[in-house]
Parts: sequence; structure tokens; C-alpha cells
Amino acid sequence: MYLGNTPPRQKVKPFISTKWRQSAKGKMCRLQIPGVCNHNPETTVLCHLRMFGWAGTAEKPHDFLAVYACSACHEAQERRGTRSGADPWDILQALGETLTAHYEEGRIK
Repeated sequence: MYLGNTPPRQKVKPFISTKWRQSAKGKMCRLQIPGVCNHNPETTVLCHLRMFGWAGTAEKPHDFLAVYACSACHEAQERRGTRSGADPWDILQALGETLTAHYEEGRIK
């Protein structure tokens, strides 16, 4: 259970992948925040999930902690984090769908 306090973590080299980041272009938005999503695959980017202490201030989480999101959902998630209007279950589903796409397209072996 997440209580809001995360223990300090040892610094590790972040997983950064140009292939993963570029793979978002043209994909369907997986967040689809109600009243926010523009449903335009041409604006889809890899949206890093800044939750649970996965990254520090001015840091991005690993690229595997990110979902495909249109520009509007990405902005809402970046600006408001977990209060973006996206249900936590929808965020989890988006993460699963994004990871599955990476696997199916050969970026995870």
C-alpha cells in the first residue's frame, strides 16, 4: 500500500531509449483523460509517470515508466500528476498497454 512516503533510493543510471520515445508517434493515446484527450495520434508522445517517487525534482522516471499519451493528456499529466483527471486504474491500464506494445514491437526481449 502506498502511504505517500517513499524511502530514499540508491541512484541508478536511468533507462533512456530513443526507440521507445520515438515509438509513440502515430499511436493511439492510452490515457484518454475524459474532457482532456484530443484523440490525435499525430500528437502522441511517451508520457513519463511522475508518481510514487519514481523520479526526483527535475528528473524523468525510466522510459519504461511511461505511457503513450496525446499532447493534451500529456500536458494534463505533467501539470497535475495524479490529479490530472485520469483514474489510477486507467493509468495502470495505459502502462500495461504501452508495455505490451513495446513487447509486441520487439523493444522488450
